[in-house]
Amino acid sequence: MNKFDLKTNNPIGVFDSGMGGLTVMREIMHTLPHEDIIYFGDIARLPYGTKSITTIRKFALQTAKFLIKQNVKAIVIACNTISAIAKDEVQKAAGNIPVIDVISAGSSDARHYNKIGIIATPATINSHAYPTAIYHQNPSALIVSQACALFVPMIEEGFIEHKALELIAREYLGMLIKQNINALVLGCTHYPLIKGTIMKIMGREVHIIDPAHTACRDLVKVLTNKNLLNLQKTTGSYHYFVTDIPLKFQENGERFLANKMENIELVNID
Repeated sequence: MNKFDLKTNNPIGVFDSGMGGLTVMREIMHTLPHEDIIYFGDIARLPYGTKSITTIRKFALQTAKFLIKQNVKAIVIACNTISAIAKDEVQKAAGNIPVIDVISAGSSDARHYNKIGIIATPATINSHAYPTAIYHQNPSALIVSQACALFVPMIEEGFIEHKALELIAREYLGMLIKQNINALVLGCTHYPLIKGTIMKIMGREVHIIDPAHTACRDLVKVLTNKNLLNLQKTTGSYHYFVTDIPLKFQENGERFLANKMENIELVNID
């Protein structure tokens, strides 16, 4: 196993195939304000969900190696597709660098409930990653999955509080309401941005599980146990590496982060 020199002042690495993982970074920024964070978005090669398993693993390993070169002390896989397909490969490359992923985090919380709904992109739903992870921990759980293909484009177009989004959400969530679920997993890193609409439709009785939040909680636990929390008193620095900068990237990114984006660098890791 590769052994890297992990220090408290090393940055945390967060990566995704696009910008959805910025909701995970936002949680980390809020919970661990003194930590330096490096974000990597492989925007030039998205979407990952339509690519072969071999290609996804290749891309994930390229990103992991890039982050390792940045001397990160932890890696957070803020992408459901990569979490489902390539976590083991990333952890192997990372050696003693801890790796946290959103599917493990979300399913760990969901296992405490007996009727669980999962909403995600068609690619994540078709991977069966969340049900597999949940059933492994709670074999008696009833799990209902719903693909929500229109959520991501609507969120990226800024229709977060639009009436059209609510109408579409009611269509998607109607079947889950009929199943009387008591927990709902937000199986896409874009979905925390519309959590308010989802909660309004599902009602207070349904517990909303946000893997971005639980992944951050797991990260805090790992860094604490390994004595790797940054003890500096100043606010952490943030650096963004992307493989493409499309139109509205910064505008959308700042909406996801609820913060200004600076230090954006274009890189080629292929």
